Amino acid sequence: MISVAVAVSLAASSNCPATDAKAELLSLHKKTRQAHLRGDAVSIAETIGDQLLMADNGTLRTQSKAEVAAFFTGYFRRVRYSAWRDASPPVVTISPDGRMAWMAVAVEAKYTSADKPAEGEKSFKSSWIATYARNDCVWRMTGIASDVVQ
Repeated sequence: MISVAVAVSLAASSNCPATDAKAELLSLHKKTRQAHLRGDAVSIAETIGDQLLMADNGTLRTQSKAEVAAFFTGYFRRVRYSAWRDASPPVVTISPDGRMAWMAVAVEAKYTSADKPAEGEKSFKSSWIATYARNDCVWRMTGIASDVVQ
Protein backbone atom coordinates (compact mmCIF):
# COMPACT_ATOMS: atom_id res chain seq x y z
CA MET A 1 0.00 0.00 0.00
CA ILE A 2 2.78 2.46 0.90
CA SER A 3 4.66 1.66 -2.32
CA VAL A 4 1.51 2.43 -4.32
CA ALA A 5 1.14 5.81 -2.59
CA VAL A 6 4.79 6.65 -3.27
CA ALA A 7 4.47 5.59 -6.91
CA VAL A 8 1.34 7.72 -7.38
CA SER A 9 3.04 10.69 -5.71
CA LEU A 10 6.14 10.36 -7.88
CA ALA A 11 4.03 9.98 -11.01
CA ALA A 12 2.11 13.15 -10.13
CA SER A 13 5.32 15.12 -9.65
CA SER A 14 6.73 13.79 -12.93
CA ASN A 15 3.75 15.33 -14.75
CA CYS A 16 5.20 18.72 -13.92
CA PRO A 17 7.21 20.37 -16.69
CA ALA A 18 10.98 20.40 -16.28
CA THR A 19 11.92 23.69 -14.64
CA ASP A 20 14.80 25.44 -12.91
CA ALA A 21 13.81 24.79 -9.28
CA LYS A 22 16.43 27.17 -7.88
CA ALA A 23 15.16 30.00 -10.09
CA GLU A 24 11.57 29.28 -9.02
CA LEU A 25 12.51 29.39 -5.34
CA LEU A 26 14.50 32.59 -5.76
CA SER A 27 11.46 34.05 -7.55
CA LEU A 28 9.32 33.21 -4.48
CA HIS A 29 11.90 34.97 -2.31
CA LYS A 30 11.73 38.02 -4.61
CA LYS A 31 7.92 37.98 -4.41
CA THR A 32 8.16 37.99 -0.61
CA ARG A 33 10.62 40.91 -0.65
CA GLN A 34 8.35 42.93 -2.94
CA ALA A 35 5.34 42.11 -0.76
CA HIS A 36 7.14 43.45 2.31
CA LEU A 37 7.96 46.69 0.49
CA ARG A 38 4.32 47.06 -0.67
CA GLY A 39 2.77 45.88 2.61
CA ASP A 40 0.97 43.09 0.74
CA ALA A 41 -0.04 40.29 3.14
CA VAL A 42 -1.99 38.35 0.49
CA SER A 43 1.09 37.93 -1.72
CA ILE A 44 3.05 36.53 1.22
CA ALA A 45 0.27 34.09 2.13
CA GLU A 46 0.19 32.86 -1.48
CA THR A 47 3.75 31.53 -1.06
CA ILE A 48 2.79 29.41 1.99
CA GLY A 49 1.63 25.79 2.00
CA ASP A 50 -1.61 24.75 3.69
CA GLN A 51 0.24 24.67 7.03
CA LEU A 52 3.45 26.48 7.99
CA LEU A 53 5.58 24.97 10.76
CA MET A 54 7.38 27.73 12.65
CA ALA A 55 10.31 27.33 15.03
CA ASP A 56 11.06 30.44 17.06
CA ASN A 57 11.68 31.51 20.64
CA GLY A 58 12.12 27.89 21.74
CA THR A 59 8.72 26.72 20.50
CA LEU A 60 7.17 24.93 17.55
CA ARG A 61 3.80 26.02 16.22
CA THR A 62 1.81 25.82 13.03
CA GLN A 63 -0.17 28.45 11.18
CA SER A 64 -2.59 28.04 8.32
CA LYS A 65 -2.29 30.12 5.17
CA ALA A 66 -5.20 32.25 6.47
CA GLU A 67 -3.46 32.78 9.83
CA VAL A 68 -0.27 33.88 8.02
CA ALA A 69 -2.30 36.35 5.96
CA ALA A 70 -4.02 37.69 9.08
CA PHE A 71 -0.70 38.09 10.89
CA PHE A 72 0.90 40.02 8.04
CA THR A 73 -2.22 42.15 7.52
CA GLY A 74 -1.92 43.36 11.12
CA TYR A 75 1.85 43.66 10.90
CA PHE A 76 1.73 45.81 7.76
CA ARG A 77 -0.76 48.13 9.48
CA ARG A 78 1.99 48.82 12.04
CA VAL A 79 5.09 49.08 9.84
CA ARG A 80 6.11 50.56 6.49
CA TYR A 81 9.27 49.21 4.86
CA SER A 82 11.62 51.47 2.93
CA ALA A 83 14.20 48.70 2.40
CA TRP A 84 14.20 44.90 2.57
CA ARG A 85 17.23 43.45 0.82
CA ASP A 86 19.48 40.42 0.91
CA ALA A 87 22.54 40.87 3.12
CA SER A 88 24.10 37.97 1.20
CA PRO A 89 22.90 35.75 -1.64
CA PRO A 90 20.34 33.17 -0.50
CA VAL A 91 21.56 29.58 -0.28
CA VAL A 92 19.19 27.16 -2.02
CA THR A 93 19.37 23.36 -1.85
CA ILE A 94 16.96 21.10 -3.73
CA SER A 95 16.33 17.42 -2.99
CA PRO A 96 17.49 14.92 -5.64
CA ASP A 97 13.87 14.15 -6.60
CA GLY A 98 13.05 17.87 -7.00
CA ARG A 99 10.09 17.79 -4.62
CA MET A 100 11.60 19.35 -1.47
CA ALA A 101 14.03 22.22 -0.91
CA TRP A 102 15.40 24.55 1.72
CA MET A 103 16.64 28.12 1.52
CA ALA A 104 18.84 30.05 3.94
CA VAL A 105 18.35 33.83 3.81
CA ALA A 106 19.82 36.88 5.52
CA VAL A 107 18.21 40.29 5.02
CA GLU A 108 18.69 43.87 6.14
CA ALA A 109 15.58 45.98 6.45
CA LYS A 110 14.55 49.55 7.23
CA TYR A 111 11.08 50.55 8.35
CA THR A 112 9.04 53.19 10.14
CA SER A 113 6.29 52.53 12.64
CA ALA A 114 2.96 53.59 11.16
CA ASP A 115 1.67 54.79 14.53
CA LYS A 116 4.95 56.49 15.55
CA PRO A 117 6.51 57.99 12.41
CA ALA A 118 8.19 60.73 14.48
CA GLU A 119 10.48 58.06 15.95
CA GLY A 120 12.09 57.87 12.53
CA GLU A 121 13.42 55.00 10.55
CA LYS A 122 14.57 51.85 12.30
CA SER A 123 16.55 48.93 10.96
CA PHE A 124 17.12 45.27 11.70
CA LYS A 125 18.85 42.20 10.35
CA SER A 126 17.11 38.86 10.11
CA SER A 127 18.08 35.39 8.96
CA TRP A 128 16.12 32.21 8.51
CA ILE A 129 16.05 28.78 7.01
CA ALA A 130 12.82 27.83 5.28
CA THR A 131 11.67 24.51 3.88
CA TYR A 132 9.66 24.15 0.69
CA ALA A 133 7.60 21.42 -0.98
CA ARG A 134 6.60 21.24 -4.63
CA ASN A 135 2.96 20.21 -4.87
CA ASP A 136 0.87 20.39 -8.02
CA CYS A 137 3.97 21.77 -9.79
CA VAL A 138 4.15 24.81 -7.46
CA TRP A 139 6.65 25.52 -4.67
CA ARG A 140 5.21 26.51 -1.27
CA MET A 141 6.96 27.28 2.01
CA THR A 142 6.23 24.58 4.59
CA GLY A 143 8.48 25.52 7.50
CA ILE A 144 10.65 28.32 8.86
CA ALA A 145 13.09 28.93 11.70
CA SER A 146 14.19 32.54 12.05
CA ASP A 147 15.81 35.18 14.19
CA VAL A 148 15.92 38.99 14.23
CA VAL A 149 18.65 41.31 15.49
CA GLN A 150 17.71 44.95 16.07
